[in-house]
Amino acid sequence: MRTVLFSLPCCLLAACADGGDEERPQSEVRFSATHHMFGFRALRGFGTFPVPATAVFTDRGTLNLFDDSTYTVTRSTGTSGSERYALANEGDLSVYLTGFTRDGQREPSVVFQGGYGRVGANDLITPGTTPDYFFTDRVSTPFSASLGLYVGTRIVTGSVELEGAWHVLSLHTVFGASILSPENVARGARGGVSIAAGAAGTSRAISGTGTQGTSGLTFGGTIQNLLTNGSGDGTCNLTVNYTLTGQGADSRVMQAVATDKLVLALDEDESDNEAGLLFMVRKFDAPATPIDSVRVPGTFLCGGSTMFVNPSNSGSDAFVGAVTLGANGSFRLDAVGNDGDDFTYQGTYTLAQDGGMTIAISGTNEQWFAAIDRSYNTFVFVDDFVETRANNIPELNLGFCVREKAQ
Repeated sequence: MRTVLFSLPCCLLAACADGGDEERPQSEVRFSATHHMFGFRALRGFGTFPVPATAVFTDRGTLNLFDDSTYTVTRSTGTSGSERYALANEGDLSVYLTGFTRDGQREPSVVFQGGYGRVGANDLITPGTTPDYFFTDRVSTPFSASLGLYVGTRIVTGSVELEGAWHVLSLHTVFGASILSPENVARGARGGVSIAAGAAGTSRAISGTGTQGTSGLTFGGTIQNLLTNGSGDGTCNLTVNYTLTGQGADSRVMQAVATDKLVLALDEDESDNEAGLLFMVRKFDAPATPIDSVRVPGTFLCGGSTMFVNPSNSGSDAFVGAVTLGANGSFRLDAVGNDGDDFTYQGTYTLAQDGGMTIAISGTNEQWFAAIDRSYNTFVFVDDFVETRANNIPELNLGFCVREKAQ
């Protein structure tokens, strides 16, 4: 169980780890590649209800890694200066950002910790593969008070066939609501959708069903892999309609990228009073080719975003750690958030033939939903259940994990 009191001052970087240390180890693994990058961050405490749009910050661009252990980020405004990264053989990723002086105040240097998929077909030396990665901003400083999760995948030129069945998991922060309710702070959703057939590069219809908390949900919308002369970099136009039973459609336009196994999407459009992240994981082709349960267990490097949804004490956190899926069906998440304190969730998981998982969390009577991709190396989960807690700070979580490479 996690305890967060937003009346406490935000911890300083040196106190809550991952910053202030100028020792920057060289990367054990070095390579050059470009990657799609989506970031979603929010303030540690939202302060008021309804949640103001100014409490949330979105980011997207291209993460460029170079074989001299440096990186840059290219956004629509230009390319950043060169900084350092370190990638361990097991997949642990550290992204360094040098502190700077603003208004006479020196910002500390920070380290964003994460993971990079290095197992099996995601080996860095294999051409044309699409390893996934994440890193987390868990440092609240005077000039960057937000916390959050960054996710991405390597850019590969070509086209992506989207037709088929997919799992959907998402977490959105909600702005400008009038009714005092946890679901008007943030909303987690999950379900399954089908993407219709069509010619390469054309708009495809999305349809399916799921849940948002305890409410039934119908999905709709469209997705289009953007191509020029038959080729692209995975970028997609994506609109997902969320329709709760008895209500009108809530249409969310998102920036998205796709591989043959995964769709990553950022909802940065605050004009519809929501912003967040969405993951789609291609289902296994059950019953013809169901998931192989023997290949699922293992340790996954994991990062995530947390939304605290008590309207009178709302806010966010980001965490980094590891998920262990046991061969006996055990589940364990060990992680650390902004405050530097370790926390653990334990329970059991039940595996469906299509790669979906139901995770029963011990102690809080929660059920999370998760999905593992067809490479068995990327695992995502959503906690969309507003549980009852003694501290009256229920939370929702969205996690992104890559399998740790054995030493």
